[in-house]
Amino acid sequence: MTALLALATGCAGSTGGGVTAGTALRAEGPGTSGSLGFSDVKVGDVYRMAFPLTRNTSKQTVSVTGVKLLNIPAGIKVLGYAVYSVKDTPGYRLGYQETAHPTAGDVDLDKYPNYAGHPYTIKPGALSDKYAVVRLKVTAKVKAPISGCEADYTQAGQTHHQTLACKFGLDMA
Repeated sequence: MTALLALATGCAGSTGGGVTAGTALRAEGPGTSGSLGFSDVKVGDVYRMAFPLTRNTSKQTVSVTGVKLLNIPAGIKVLGYAVYSVKDTPGYRLGYQETAHPTAGDVDLDKYPNYAGHPYTIKPGALSDKYAVVRLKVTAKVKAPISGCEADYTQAGQTHHQTLACKFGLDMA
């Protein structure tokens, strides 16, 4: 699950080496204008949370090569990233808590193809059918939200990274 992250880590942190800030993607869907999350969170809980859906607003194809969270507060450990397709899963899965005893209607994303480590393209003007999901473990009291979803991509032979609006809350009150 960390293969796509490894691609992102190599180019996301700097603007040197031919990497520039991108503007081709736009975040869409739930989570772009507010905060998604969970309440009654406890140390030891593991959650999966989806990055926003992305639209290529440019006139050239984009090839997404990596994703990562930018602002991870103390008390959260990233366990990995995955990429799923709404064509394979029962729609866009916003997030869920992993439990030993899933409730009715829960969807185990591990049962579906994971496209992490494989770049995927978004055609000009199109909304991607792929979406990234981060797997997180609560290791201590979380006092701030998780925010900033970064996508790395190539377009017209250039490498870009772009921050997309996203915010996840884990309420431990």
